[in-house]
Amino acid sequence: MSEAKVHGDALPQAVEPAEFENHWLALQRDLTWIQDHGSKEDCVRGIELLEGLIASANFQQAGLSHQLEKKFVSDHEERGVNLDDQTRGAAACVAIARKQSPNGYRNYLVNCRILFEDTPNIAAAFSRGEFTEPQIFTILNELQTVKAQRRTEFDDLFGQNPNMFEGMGRKRIKDTVRNFTLSFNSDPVSKEHKTVEESRFARMTIDEKKGCVKLTAQFPLLSGMGLKNYLYKESRKLNKKGDKRTKDQIRADILFSYMMIGEPSKMPINLQVGVIMTERALFQGEREPAFLEGYGYIPAQEVREWIGGHQIDNELTFEEMEAKLTPEHIEEIEVLTELARIYTAPGNQDLISMDSKARIFPEKLKKFVSIRDRHCRTPFCDGIVAETDHVEQYARGGKTNVHNSCGRCENCNKNKEAYGWIELTAMKGPHTMLISPVSGMSYQSTAPPATGYVHKPFPQLATDATWFKDFKGRLSRGDPPASNTS
Repeated sequence: MSEAKVHGDALPQAVEPAEFENHWLALQRDLTWIQDHGSKEDCVRGIELLEGLIASANFQQAGLSHQLEKKFVSDHEERGVNLDDQTRGAAACVAIARKQSPNGYRNYLVNCRILFEDTPNIAAAFSRGEFTEPQIFTILNELQTVKAQRRTEFDDLFGQNPNMFEGMGRKRIKDTVRNFTLSFNSDPVSKEHKTVEESRFARMTIDEKKGCVKLTAQFPLLSGMGLKNYLYKESRKLNKKGDKRTKDQIRADILFSYMMIGEPSKMPINLQVGVIMTERALFQGEREPAFLEGYGYIPAQEVREWIGGHQIDNELTFEEMEAKLTPEHIEEIEVLTELARIYTAPGNQDLISMDSKARIFPEKLKKFVSIRDRHCRTPFCDGIVAETDHVEQYARGGKTNVHNSCGRCENCNKNKEAYGWIELTAMKGPHTMLISPVSGMSYQSTAPPATGYVHKPFPQLATDATWFKDFKGRLSRGDPPASNTS
């Protein structure tokens, strides 16, 4: 019996084949009735039910695949064959049974191994249909990069915070797990990123069938993200001004014009990237990952290098350089760094305001919402925040402030205008919205923590202190002020 199945209460009990068939026939009758007579709410509930059943079935497939792999290993050991590759044949067998290509199924079996041997809490949630198969393997793919002990630690963290992935799309799920794993594997990841500097390229290939030339390029992370942000920002700006070209066409034209016309070699180029990191990681050398807007989590030492203006040689990590520091290992680059202070709740990880010295303009509010939300706030949407939207619509009395604002991609910003679509702010810290696309159905959307993996309980504030409650009580009773005696 697999480890996850031993964890008992949360997992569904096995049923007899005949009983399962009766349940399935009854479900088919209910779904047929909903298709013919059901309301919008009935249809949505039916779709949700089926998605949960599919996920539960995928969990059972994963369990059977894990057992099959172990039987292959046992058989090879008994026969004394394939001792250098004891799982040979298992991946192909599973793939054929699922009517799919064997490519990638060795990785599938590795994930099944992690699921049932290292992450029982995540496995139990999968069995209940709380994750789709693509979501669960997004988690497991990231956990492959750390040791079994760390995987179990993350699983324990999930067991204590079972809603940590609620409403997340696969990109946000990957970011959350990567935030955890980078604390333990930042050195090899940083070293791998440095190899891009040597392997950067730009290639142009002719497509005779389409009659075009295709440009393919690879840039280091800092310069590549700066270029991407510039092109996307300029294309959105021109598009809003009424430019008839599509955004893709505008970006292609801007890139072409710079390549053909060029710029004076000494003219400074303003490439902007946004990075979120704690003061501990920036100034004290902690390993807490930094978040690069539009990309995801990266090792903190990479950002320290960017800000410090020093590039570490490709074959050295940040720690290795400190032990062997020579002028030949440092390449000077000009960096203009602008630090913006963004405040979290006391003792917490949730953004509540920007620098108090900053002038209050709409663009500042938009920037704050973009930093706070990171991705579109529609549940399971991984879209980039392109527009700042009112949670409760302005026409219905919604205010233009931090608490009534949310980040949305362009498509979702239009979808919420559908008749009957309602949104409300449920909590200010962490910022939480309730979204009801149809009557009777609601989904929760919570802004991710600025740092860390999960939201901490909101801290006790001064208003909860005993002395403050006593003071308010005396005011309400009209008690005279205490005498000041020495």
